[in-house]
Amino acid sequence: MSEKSTLSMDTDARRPSRAVWPRVGAALLLLGTLGGAACTAGGAVEEESLGEASLLGSYHLTSTYTGNVGDTRGWLIEWEVPEFVNESEAWGVVGQWYYNLESGIYHTPDGWFVYYFGDDNGVTGNHASCNTQWGSGGTCGGSLSGLQPGDQVVFKYEWCTSERVADVNGSLLCLYVDMKDGAGWQFLAQDTRTTVEMYAHDIEHFRDVGPQYAEPQISCDTPIKMLRQQLKTTSGTWQNMSGSSTWSFYNEPPYVYQNKNLSASPSTWESCLQCSSLAAWQSGQVYTPGTLVTQGGQFWQAKQQIWWSHPDCPPSNPASWCPAEWARLGSCN
Repeated sequence: MSEKSTLSMDTDARRPSRAVWPRVGAALLLLGTLGGAACTAGGAVEEESLGEASLLGSYHLTSTYTGNVGDTRGWLIEWEVPEFVNESEAWGVVGQWYYNLESGIYHTPDGWFVYYFGDDNGVTGNHASCNTQWGSGGTCGGSLSGLQPGDQVVFKYEWCTSERVADVNGSLLCLYVDMKDGAGWQFLAQDTRTTVEMYAHDIEHFRDVGPQYAEPQISCDTPIKMLRQQLKTTSGTWQNMSGSSTWSFYNEPPYVYQNKNLSASPSTWESCLQCSSLAAWQSGQVYTPGTLVTQGGQFWQAKQQIWWSHPDCPPSNPASWCPAEWARLGSCN
């Protein structure tokens, strides 16, 4: 079941500080547990530079830790890479913010890449495979790219010293990634802790920038999967995160959470596209090749020009004489 929020869509400009949010009213409600440092009214929005485009991403699903972030000394979060129905054209991000440092996986038509952003004290010594296209971070190549649907990636934040030694009293924040390829934890970045926040953006897209940045279409058969989260206590112990009151969930169409298991330890959930996000198939219509519709709880794509859709030829249950007009792409919620 969809947990529809009355908040307006939250947007984020990838920038050196998260102190200013472009839609302050929504952000204040969403981040009310984080304290006043998270939001400041009246600031200008700086848009991120991605390739040759200046893009402002939009969050449609977020899961915010409701506890006292200041009582944590680290955060671990594991994702399973989804498969986009429109893989060859979609732009999208799955990631998280802990204090002022963002990380996650970034999708372009070229594929999936690990990324980080917000390292404001300099990127010298950070992972050599990562570029600095946003100044304080960027996307990564080499073994941190080429992710495939079903791959699992773990990100770990820890309070640390300048020597990258984990320390519950350390003045810095260290960020690592485990590609689960046998290489173990790889250091990404290190920064001073500033803005206090701890939340995941389960999906970010750039559709508002222009049609060339296609919004991800995510089948509920191959959804975004949040596999586990752990937090580090002030005593230095890692513990599973679990329970219905541990997170505050925000969702905005066309995406929806599904298969939440908040009683499990660690808790898990998935996210994908709502059926209502696309037009429903109708008889008597003209459909051009490549058109996407929903019917019978499924996504369908027109395989050919359909000059008149016969009422006996719905995608999910066509009569035996109907031409093979539609290809099933996956399920929706």
